[in-house]
Amino acid sequence: MKISFEKKIFLGFIINVLVVIASGWIFIARLNKQRDMTMDSLLNWIEVSLFILSIVLLVIVYFIIRSQLRAKKISRDLLFENKQLLQSIIDNTSNPIFIKKLNGEYLLINKQFGDLFKISNEEILGKTDHDFLPEKIADTYRNSDIEVVKKLRELKTEETIEQQDGKHTYIAVKFPLYDANERVYALGGILTDITERKKMEDSSKAANKFFNMSLDIMVIARNDKFVKINPSLSKTLGYSEEELINHPFLDYVFPDDRDNTQKEIDKLKTGISTIQFENRWVCKNKSVKWLLWSASPDLTTGLLYAVAHDVTEQKEIENSLIVADTFFNISYDIFVVAKDGYFLKINPAFTRTLGYNKNDLENKPFISLSHPDDKKTSLDNFKKSQKKNSVLSYRARTLCKDGSYKWLDWTSTFDVRTGAMYAAARDITKLVENEASLKTADQFFKMTFDILTVTKGDDFVQISPSFTKTLGYSQKDIAKIKYMELVHPDDKKAVAESLSALSKKNPATNFKNRILCKDGSYKWLDWNVNLDIKKDILYSAARDITENVRLEEEEKTIINNLYENEEKLRLIVENIGEGVIVANADKEIILANYRANEILGIYQNEKISTSLTNHFELYFPDERTIFPSQNLPMERAFNGEVTDDIDVILWDPEKREKKRVLISGRPLVDQDNNVVAAVITIKDISLYKKLEEELEETESKYRQLIGFRVEEEKKQEDATQNTDKKTL
Repeated sequence: MKISFEKKIFLGFIINVLVVIASGWIFIARLNKQRDMTMDSLLNWIEVSLFILSIVLLVIVYFIIRSQLRAKKISRDLLFENKQLLQSIIDNTSNPIFIKKLNGEYLLINKQFGDLFKISNEEILGKTDHDFLPEKIADTYRNSDIEVVKKLRELKTEETIEQQDGKHTYIAVKFPLYDANERVYALGGILTDITERKKMEDSSKAANKFFNMSLDIMVIARNDKFVKINPSLSKTLGYSEEELINHPFLDYVFPDDRDNTQKEIDKLKTGISTIQFENRWVCKNKSVKWLLWSASPDLTTGLLYAVAHDVTEQKEIENSLIVADTFFNISYDIFVVAKDGYFLKINPAFTRTLGYNKNDLENKPFISLSHPDDKKTSLDNFKKSQKKNSVLSYRARTLCKDGSYKWLDWTSTFDVRTGAMYAAARDITKLVENEASLKTADQFFKMTFDILTVTKGDDFVQISPSFTKTLGYSQKDIAKIKYMELVHPDDKKAVAESLSALSKKNPATNFKNRILCKDGSYKWLDWNVNLDIKKDILYSAARDITENVRLEEEEKTIINNLYENEEKLRLIVENIGEGVIVANADKEIILANYRANEILGIYQNEKISTSLTNHFELYFPDERTIFPSQNLPMERAFNGEVTDDIDVILWDPEKREKKRVLISGRPLVDQDNNVVAAVITIKDISLYKKLEEELEETESKYRQLIGFRVEEEKKQEDATQNTDKKTL
C-alpha cells in the first residue's frame, strides 16, 4: 500500500509530538520530589529510547525530503522537456496555435502564429492582443476569449486576417484549459487557413448553379453508381434523382450497349478520358434515347465526371439521311437532282446505265442528253412541273456516254422553295425492245414449223398453228382437252415423272412421247419443256419425230442383225486354225484371233503393229536375205493388192526363236472402192517344214543307200530354185 508524501509528513509530525509530550512528562516527573526513585532507571531508559526514536525520525525525514527534492528536480526537468517537445510539435504544425491567460496575456505561441502576426514567442509573452493588433480587431478577439471562459466549451469563429497576398480567412477554434483542480486557468486556440476552401466553396456554389441549370446532362459517378446528377438527366430519362442514384447506372443502359459501355468505363478507370462516346438509354416510358458522352476520371478520388447531351433526334435525322442516301446509292432506278437546268447530283445507277460520272456532267445542261426528237417534249414537261409544282411522268430517249441512246421512263417534280428539280428514271430500253421482239416472236409463233404450246397445270393456254397442222386439234378443240389425255398410256408414267422433276434448280427438261392425234393415230414428239416458277406456266416446243423413230427402229434392227453376224464371224475366226488380223484404214488393229496372238506371242491386240518388222526380223526362206516390209501382205492390202501364201521367216532376237509362216492379205473396200480395212491370215508352217526337212533327210539317206545320191541332189537343187522363183 502506497502512502502519499503528505501522509508521511503528517505521520512523522504526530510521532514527534508524542515524543515531545513523553519527554515533557518525564521531565515533570523528575521535578516531583515525592516520586518513586525506583522509577528513575525506567524513566532513563524511556528517555533514551525516545531520544533515539527522535533521531531516527529526523533521519527518515531527511531522506524523505531529499527524495522529494530529487523528484521535484526530475519533474522540473521533465516539464521543461515536455514544454520543449510541445513547442517543437506546435512549431512544426501548419496551423497557428496560441495559449493565453484568462486576462488575455499570451503564455505560448508557435512559429506559424508568430509568422502570421510578425512577432516572436519571447516578444509576445505577457502581452495581449491590444499590444500588437488594431483596437477593433483586438476587441473582437477579446470578446470571443471571454465567451469561451463564460461557456466553458469550445468555440469556433471565422476570422479574417490581412496578409501580404491579401485577406485570408481562418477558422479559429478556442477552448478552455483546466488545471489539476478542474479550474480554468487559461485558454488555447488553433487557427486553420480556409481561404482556398472558401474559394472552392464559392466556386462550388457557382458550379452547382451551373450544374443544376445546365441543359446538358452532368453526372458524377463512382464505381457503378451515380454520386450526383443534375436535373437534365432526370428530365431526359424520366426517372427521379433517387431512382437514378440508388441503382447501378448500367441498369438504365440499353442491353445491347452495356458491354461497350462497361469497356469504356474500364478504360476511364485507367486514366484515359472518353470523348464522343455514344450509347442508348432506356427511359421510364420504355422509349430509347441516344446520349453522346464526354468523360474524365479522377484517379485520386475514383470519381468519374461526365457530360452528355441527348442526340436522339440528331441520330434519327442522321439515320434517315443515311437510309435515304443508301437507297439513293443502291437503287436500280436512276435518281437526279438538278437546278437551273444543270445537274447537281446523280446516283450510281445513272453512271451504270448511261456511263457518265459526276465530272462528265459538270456544266452540262440537263436537256443536252435528250434525243433530238424528244427535246421539245422534255422541255415542255420541265416547264409544266415548274408552273404546276406537280409530279409529271413521260418517256424519252437519253444519250449515253458511248453515243448510243436508251429509253427511260421519267418521273419528275419541282421544289419551289429551293428551285431544285428531283427526277427518277428507269431504263426501259429492253422493255421497248421486248415489245418489238414480242411482236416478232408472235409472228414466229404463228409461222414456225415446230409445235409450240403454253400450258398451265394440265390445261392448254395457247397452241401454235403447227400443233393444229401436226395433230389436227384447233385452239377451240384443245381448250377442252387435258394434256395428259393426249399422252399414250404406255408413256404417261415417264411423262409425269419428267414434269414433276421440274423445279427452280432444274427448270428445263427433254423427253419423247407419243401423242394422240385427232384422227386416232399416234405420233412421236420430241419435247423441250421450260418451267416459269413464278407464274407456274410451262413453255414447250416439240417436233414430229415419228419418221425418225421408224428409221431408228429399222436401224436398230439392222444393227442387231449386224451384231449377230459379227458374233458369228468372231466365232468362226476364233475357231479356225490360222491367225487372222484385221486393221482399219488408220492402221489400227481392230481384230486379232487367239491363233494370231499365239503366233506373234502378243496377247493384247492394241500392242500388235500392222508392220511385223516392229516385232520380228523378217527373212526369205533362205534365212539370209532380208524380206522388205513394203512387200508384206498387210501393206500391199492397204494398197488394194491381194496376196496369197507369202513365205516369210519371223526371227525373234530376244527369244532367239524363228517361225516360218505363210501370210495372205486381202483389202476391204467400200461402195466407192476405197480401202477401209485390211485382213491378213497367218499360217505357221514351221512344224510342217521341219517334218518335211526330216522326211527329205530320211529319204536322202535311203536313196544314198540304193545309189541315187547324185540324181537326188540334182532334183533337190532344181526344187529349191523353183521355190525361190515362186516366192519372188
